Amino acid sequence: MESAARIIVLGSGTSVGVPMIGCHCRVCTSADPRDRRLRPSVALQFGDRVVLIDAGPDFRQQALRAGLPRIDAILLTHAHADHILGLDDVRPFNFRQKQTIPIYATRDVITAVERIYSYAFDDRPTQSTKPKLMLHEIDREPFEAAGIRFQPIPLSHGHGRSTGYRFGAAAYLTDHNEIPAESMALLQDLDVLFLDGLRYKPHPTHTHIARSLQYVEKLKPQRTYLTHICHDLPHARTESQLPPQVRLAYDGLEIAVGSGAYRKQSVVPQVYWNLSDLPANFGPTAVAVGNFDGLHVGHRQILRRCMQLATDLGLKPTVLTFHPHPKKLLAPDKAPKVLEPIAKRLERIGAEGIAQVVVLPFDEELASLSASEFLRRVLVGKLEAREILVGENFRFGNKQGGNVSLLRELAPKFGYEIEITEAVTTRGRIVSSSGIRELLLDGRVGLANRLLGYEFCLEGNVVSGEGVGRKVTVPTLNLDVLPLFEEDRVIPRDGVYITKTLDLTDGRSWHSITNIGYRPTFGAHGLSVETYLLDPLVGETPQRIRVDFCAFVREERKFENPDELKAQILRDVGRAQAYWRRRARWTSPA
Repeated sequence: MESAARIIVLGSGTSVGVPMIGCHCRVCTSADPRDRRLRPSVALQFGDRVVLIDAGPDFRQQALRAGLPRIDAILLTHAHADHILGLDDVRPFNFRQKQTIPIYATRDVITAVERIYSYAFDDRPTQSTKPKLMLHEIDREPFEAAGIRFQPIPLSHGHGRSTGYRFGAAAYLTDHNEIPAESMALLQDLDVLFLDGLRYKPHPTHTHIARSLQYVEKLKPQRTYLTHICHDLPHARTESQLPPQVRLAYDGLEIAVGSGAYRKQSVVPQVYWNLSDLPANFGPTAVAVGNFDGLHVGHRQILRRCMQLATDLGLKPTVLTFHPHPKKLLAPDKAPKVLEPIAKRLERIGAEGIAQVVVLPFDEELASLSASEFLRRVLVGKLEAREILVGENFRFGNKQGGNVSLLRELAPKFGYEIEITEAVTTRGRIVSSSGIRELLLDGRVGLANRLLGYEFCLEGNVVSGEGVGRKVTVPTLNLDVLPLFEEDRVIPRDGVYITKTLDLTDGRSWHSITNIGYRPTFGAHGLSVETYLLDPLVGETPQRIRVDFCAFVREERKFENPDELKAQILRDVGRAQAYWRRRARWTSPA
């Protein structure tokens, strides 16, 4: 697969769709458009080509709603009615494209299609039109459709079978209750994975939430979307309790995904802090350029594409980033607070497999370079860039005079290829570091975590508090906040949060609740980050901890006395324990 793909979710519901006829449950009567689910199907766009996976009874409505421009091939997962009874509606594409559309499926599915649509394969003259289809039998071997390479993924579907499909770094698996071991081996190193996720309770032919999460834990894709969803799962409430890298699919969702799979291996990158330190054999390179603060899901898409291009073209995957943030020099009062320190940023870049990183100090000399000089002297001259990858809003050079249009214009002159990664969106929100900062400062850590792709955290040494809380309320671990201020870190808004706490020395971990604020009940003035462990602390008190923020509970407020505060803390503990019980129930073995 030589180009990036866009996956369009045409339908994410069950065989009867949602809302169900005659049902008046909270999901079937929901005003949330994500709770309105047509039968499962996706369209894959590769440049100007479109490959359809399944065409159920809702296909006409889905095609009109998505504005599908064409269909170059159809892949079928199995022969159930909710996946094949829309094939007659491909006729307009036959007319417009003036060509027969190929269908790829296993022998049992082809037999069913030939029986149900026998008129389409009858050569006798007819006065009416009919779909023009050509059937191609597949088995377990990879095949090519519309110029794209697909790997069939055999699945168990009750007493029958269905077929999922892997294409590059993505895979679509609907209608299954088990993924055989041999198929699990075909699903490694995925960017995007679609999984059956029917409901909470087990089902004889479909995977339920807990089982789906077990597969996610084993396969560790970057992003997972549950599909074939029944009316037991209200979208907003269900998503609020899922891990940040697991979402519910919804009709109309569009996802960009890198073109191919590379075997990602976490590395400790070689870091160069000055251009003069680069060795003679540094290049040639594929270079991803950006600030990459927080390394959110959009950033990781750029890095994964960088790795893929480097693998395909024999280049060295490289990241060029800046520290401190350019605005620290150009507009200090507008410089954003950072999501993570530079050391953590480098660690996350290494986790994506990038082996060499150039961290340029953004100083007066660098700021004075024109856009063309920056390209000539730094990217092409020093980094030997043959492929340059940036986001669509990338600006560079003196007074930000360069943009993606200039990068494209100068590519022939300087001998590089340019690839622009479109912004990633989730729930209609563009994923950006600035947007994540705003969410954290508003206390919306759940949504921030979804955009990051992991749980936002603060880490540091444990320091002694004033001792008042331990005596009159509950004992807490107090995070040293001074380094956070010195690093100009983002700290979520004041309030109480459900958290996880990790001892960075020995790996112990606890469920916890954390208060960020000024302890108004005790008349304190300095900001504190205090964590109460829900489980008993056995052994030594941690010396250095990491606190992962999972959900917002309430605002900090002043209580009349310590007893009232202690009673509220116990209520907060009850909410946190209920939260973790739900998480445990969803991720425990069926």
